[in-house]
Order: sequence, then structure tokens, then C-alpha cells
Amino acid sequence: MSEHNIKTIEMYNSGGALEYIQQQNEINPETEKWERLFNYVEEQLAKDKKKRIIEFGSGCGQLAIMLQSAGYDITATDTVDDFLKEQKRIGINQVKKYNFLLDDYNNIFDFKADLIVSWRNPHLDMDDMQRLFDVAYNALTDNGLLIINFQNADVHPNANLLPNGTKYDYKILEDKKTKEKRFFAYFSKEDIEYLRKDLFEINEYHNEGGKEQKNWHVLTLRKTKK
Repeated sequence: MSEHNIKTIEMYNSGGALEYIQQQNEINPETEKWERLFNYVEEQLAKDKKKRIIEFGSGCGQLAIMLQSAGYDITATDTVDDFLKEQKRIGINQVKKYNFLLDDYNNIFDFKADLIVSWRNPHLDMDDMQRLFDVAYNALTDNGLLIINFQNADVHPNANLLPNGTKYDYKILEDKKTKEKRFFAYFSKEDIEYLRKDLFEINEYHNEGGKEQKNWHVLTLRKTKK
């Protein structure tokens, strides 16, 4: 796990998670964005409620509780205790403490998922993201799906570059009380092609977010046979 991701987790554990929870619950719940993601997941699953879903990094649990309420079998996960408490507080039935970068999937789960969702994980660099792809591949059933999004490198042409090829910035978010700089990684289409090679084929792709609707790459990837 990269030093950048470690710093992000430390920030969440030292108050950042509680601040994010308060913002989502009281200040800016972003209801429309979560409803759009819920509808997208349903579309990719063809509303098949027999499918088993795991979300990598569920945060406040907005997507998981919507899917559960609609009758889907969803397991929410996170590595930050405050997020896990919030997931349980809002009524998510299946909650697991799980760090997909460090923990052995088979020690946490006794099944393979039909769908894995990894949404808004902008603190993962190229190496961390490759680990996510490898873990998801092995955790999915044959022809299982991975729904994932990446911040678009094309929108950040002046970003810095790590030795492993990750384009990134460290930013202070002025709308947050926590003023620690936060790591944000950006990915090009070429980066995504590199990450998915031999593992996944693209089932659906689009851009969304920002004034020009290009801030994020959004993909549904289907597991392929090696």
C-alpha cells in the first residue's frame, strides 16, 4: 500500500471520516449523484437481484443502503472504523472491515462476488490500483463485473508524476475543516488499458462530472478468462 494511501487513511482516522459523514448527512448529501450511481448499477446488473455484490470502500454507505433497500445482496466494506460504524448505524446488514490492498480476500469472504463496486477511490496510485484489479479479478465469479471510476488525467494536464507513472496532486480542500493535503491520482485511457489487460474487457464506458462532464472515467468491466 502506497505512502499516499496510508496518509489518506490516517487523515480519515484522525477526524476526516467524521467530517465527511457529517457533510453527507447534514450539509451536502449528494442525493442525485448516489441515485444516478444506483440506477447505473441496476442497469449493468439488468436488475438481477440474485447477484451478490461487494463494495470496496463504502464510506458512509449511501450506495449500499440503496441497493439493500431495493432487495440486492450487498456487503459494504471499509478500513476506517468511523465509516464502518456509520454503515451499521444506517442499517446495512452486511458490513466487513476489509482493506483490499492488505487483507487476504479469502480470510474475509467465503464466496465470490458477481459484482464488485469501487467508487470514488481517488487516493490509489498506479500500484495500488493494479492491486485492486488483481484482487477484484480473483474475487469475482466467471464473467463477474467490476464497476469503477477514475479521475480523468486529461482534465489535469499540469499534474505531477510519480516514478511509477501515476499522475497526481496534493490538494487542500477549502470546503473541509480538515486542512491536511489530500492525495488525488489521475488516470488516462491508456492507463486504464494497461490496468485491465488480460483481466477485464470493457462492458460500458462513459465520462461524467464537472462542467464539461469529463472529470471522471466510469467503467463497467467484465472478467475475462486468462
